Amino acid sequence: MKPQYVTVGLVKRQASVRLKLRWDYSPETCQVLVDAMLPARAQVWHAKYANNEIYLLAKAPLVLPPMEWRTVYPAPGDLLFIPLPFGLPLPKVAPPVHRDRGLIDLAYFYDRANSLLSGPFGPLPGTIVATATSLEEVERMGIACNDVWFNGAFEETMYIEVC
Repeated sequence: MKPQYVTVGLVKRQASVRLKLRWDYSPETCQVLVDAMLPARAQVWHAKYANNEIYLLAKAPLVLPPMEWRTVYPAPGDLLFIPLPFGLPLPKVAPPVHRDRGLIDLAYFYDRANSLLSGPFGPLPGTIVATATSLEEVERMGIACNDVWFNGAFEETMYIEVC
């Protein structure tokens, strides 16, 4: 049976949110995420250009799914699967970038007013792979995510796991 939910969380801040996997709109991306990438655990990063986003960087799976439920304007509570092409400047501690498959940005958006159009390398669309089911959980997680922005991501771990 296909899992229906994932949890996105921050270890040190003891915050998490449950999201519904969107098999109805992004079936191939959900399959790749569940089969080849989860559980995922890595250093959390906060977006510079996209606004209210935390993310982790993960090795690309052997086979990348096609773009499915594509967006450049994610909503609060969206989890995006964003393929990053080889050649983008990345942190020194990022996982190895495959020349053909790149790297994957698994990005959680915690508030409104997000845009993936305005980065220094142009638009960077992603596939919506999961969405929030509880506004209250999104708001609680947003407090922790804002703390990452204001107080720093040092030694904070983001995780995504099937629940």
